[in-house]
Amino acid sequence: MTPIYITSFFRRQFTEETINKIHERTTPGSFQIHVFDNNSDKETRQFLYGLLDSGRITSLHLDSRNTGCLYNKLVYHAMTESKDRYYVVTDNDVFPPKLSPDWLVQMTRVMDNHPELAFLTPQLPPTGFQMPYKTCEDIVYCRAVGNTFKFVRREFMPFYDIEQRLGLFGDDYQISQIVQQKHYKVAFCRNIFCWHAGQCENWGYKTEEIALDARKEGYGSPYIYQPVNIDTYEPPQELRI
Repeated sequence: MTPIYITSFFRRQFTEETINKIHERTTPGSFQIHVFDNNSDKETRQFLYGLLDSGRITSLHLDSRNTGCLYNKLVYHAMTESKDRYYVVTDNDVFPPKLSPDWLVQMTRVMDNHPELAFLTPQLPPTGFQMPYKTCEDIVYCRAVGNTFKFVRREFMPFYDIEQRLGLFGDDYQISQIVQQKHYKVAFCRNIFCWHAGQCENWGYKTEEIALDARKEGYGSPYIYQPVNIDTYEPPQELRI
């Protein structure tokens, strides 16, 4: 059973589709979904309670402090009680691909085949943000990966270091650096892709929702492209490694 941790901050439509696609595209009984909500509105939280009551998610963690993405991207590393070899962390606007065997099975195999890896994600353009430096048959070693169905090898995760830094910085780059300083590796898949639905205007947030985020000055402009396959999310050839 692989735990999947999802952070939620408004954008109910993305959360709903992310969870639906996990259920549709992953073998039943092979995963559990845990949601951490960072002080969304009442409507979003009522929706999340409904998912919990219906069994679509296993647990729901609510934070009323609205500490922004800098905090909530770290917190589910610190809060995980998983004793499994791997757990998965992802944002609430990322969709897994439709594959056979399913994406969870395939990524588990890749992790098993590369015991040096602390983190592994599907490939997601633009890969330049991840600073790739070595290409292999099934993975690309890189300097950093984001929360896009990121497999985490639990025994390599420096929980103590993270607990000392909660609220101080974000997850994507800094945590990748910490595990590499401990001589572990970070990579993304060559042939497994995902889709970042939030790569749209304002990342899918309403203006009033952005104003509530403690990190609101750092939204920037998303990178937008169209996949050539709407099930596997393969990008155009010139965008993939």
